[in-house]
Amino acid sequence: AWFLLLINQHGVQGQRLAVQKCAEYAKIITKTQALIPLTINPKPITYKIYNCTNVVQLIVGGEQAKFGEFPHHALLGYPREGNPNEYDFRCGGSLISDRHILTAAHCFSEDDPKVVRLGEYDTTFESEDEVQFGIAGVRKHPNYLNQRSYNDIALVKLDRQVWFTKNVRPACLWDSEYRNMTSYIATGFGHNETVGIALSTTMMKVQLDEFPVNDCAQAFLGHKRFKNGIHDGQMCVGSIVGGKDTCQGDSGGPLQTVTNPKTC
Repeated sequence: AWFLLLINQHGVQGQRLAVQKCAEYAKIITKTQALIPLTINPKPITYKIYNCTNVVQLIVGGEQAKFGEFPHHALLGYPREGNPNEYDFRCGGSLISDRHILTAAHCFSEDDPKVVRLGEYDTTFESEDEVQFGIAGVRKHPNYLNQRSYNDIALVKLDRQVWFTKNVRPACLWDSEYRNMTSYIATGFGHNETVGIALSTTMMKVQLDEFPVNDCAQAFLGHKRFKNGIHDGQMCVGSIVGGKDTCQGDSGGPLQTVTNPKTC
């Protein structure tokens, strides 16, 4: 399962809501089959089949994603100037339920996106997997301040329910304060180069490594977006290899990991 790196609140019966929903969504893409051994008084052997694309392995460098690898990835579309029926997808997000997208609050700082697109892989080609939704509401973190990198999170409510498919389904939210991994994957359609003008037309993926928070505290010392330093709830993620990072246009997109056993 793909896990987004966020801590969720407790649900009913003492179990985190994130855990409950993850188990619920897992049933959608799995089926159980039974085998009857050719023996006397056989006991059926059951096993699960996952109806999903192969899970990606952690990658060495930034590269083009494969179709269907990241079925939770969402794009936020902003109307183009002079042609409001066409959209520029300048922010990303993550499908986390059948009505909600998790994204960054600063994606709503200047102008607001009007649509959310799911199932997108190549923006130059229209496929039957793409589904576009209107935005019914937005809830930004109440303590978010523009031009600051604290509490930069928002929930987008879609105008209708999402029907899950092999290539459109939610990611699980990370449900523990403990993490036993140090490498993650970021995805997006942002600029391929820092000085680039055009956004990528296909989904890209890159492996990023976690560093001690103190490293980021030193790197961003005095930066206007980090007036209060690095908070405990923030992660320090990047790469010592040049050219590997997220970029403009990737804002709001997921930082994710794959759990063991690797399923969907």
